Amino acid sequence: MKESIHSSATIVIFGRVVDDLQVSISAEDKKAKRDPKFARAYGFTFDGTYLELTSPVLFLVDGNGEEADDIELPGPNPRDKKFYENLRAWTVKRTDETIRLDVDSGRFENLLPDTGGDGGAGVSGARVSGARVSGARVSGARVSGARVSGARISGARGDASD
Repeated sequence: MKESIHSSATIVIFGRVVDDLQVSISAEDKKAKRDPKFARAYGFTFDGTYLELTSPVLFLVDGNGEEADDIELPGPNPRDKKFYENLRAWTVKRTDETIRLDVDSGRFENLLPDTGGDGGAGVSGARVSGARVSGARVSGARVSGARVSGARISGARGDASD
């Protein structure tokens, strides 16, 4: 594997193309010979380290990718044959544009925000995605079914009210 000063600008997404979701191809994509597809991503290699996603997400990628075996960067464990079978990889740059879709399935009553029908304020189905805190990144984190009741913030500045 060749090492380059630009290696840290490379990200490898590991996943599989989602066959039952089609992308409408624009004239611009056709002219640029792009083949946009949605892939369910399970993990990615970033800055030489493989990171597994806590929950798979969909990313817009170009084409079918390449076999995960062909990637020379760290990735998922190839000894997990059942998972690794048919796994694809897309090499992208940090600055490439994409679309990310978080997919949940279930009953409407479980996926819609809580209306607080029991008299208390509730938070349900809330998500934090792509938030940055002092340089740290939180992506794909999920809070579900959490409830905050009687919370009080003391000494905080801003637009907070009890």
